[in-house]
This record gives sequence, structure tokens and C-alpha cells, in this order.
Amino acid sequence: MPKPFEQFIIAGDTSVIKPMLDILNADPESAVLSVSRNTQTDPERLVVSMDPSRAAALQAALGALVLIEPDDPLNL
Repeated sequence: MPKPFEQFIIAGDTSVIKPMLDILNADPESAVLSVSRNTQTDPERLVVSMDPSRAAALQAALGALVLIEPDDPLNL
């Protein structure tokens, strides 16, 4: 039985997020659900569905270059 995927927000400088978007779009183990862009249309923030261990590995590899956190619903 495959592991359940979770949604994560990935944010950072466009110089890191732009190539990451291409990599994640090509990766069968992830699904890019939404892309927020700046005024120059460069991606700044992604919502991605992936295995939590994959998200943790990305965060460990990229360190302070990106912020990766669970995309939890707001409780108002």
C-alpha cells in the first residue's frame, strides 16, 4: 500500500523556486497543486503534494534557501 501524500507549502527566492518547480513537475512522486507568482510572473510559492519524508529531505538539502512546511487549513 503506498504511503499517503500530504500537502506542503514551499516558498523562497525565485532563483531557487523556479528550477524547483520544473523538477517537481517532472517528478512522478510529487504533484504541484498551485503556484503563486510575483509581479514578474516568477514562481515564489508552491503547494505540492508529496510524501512527508521527501519534503523533509528537500528541506534538509536546501536548508535556509527555502521554507517547506505542512499546508494546514486555517482554524478561524
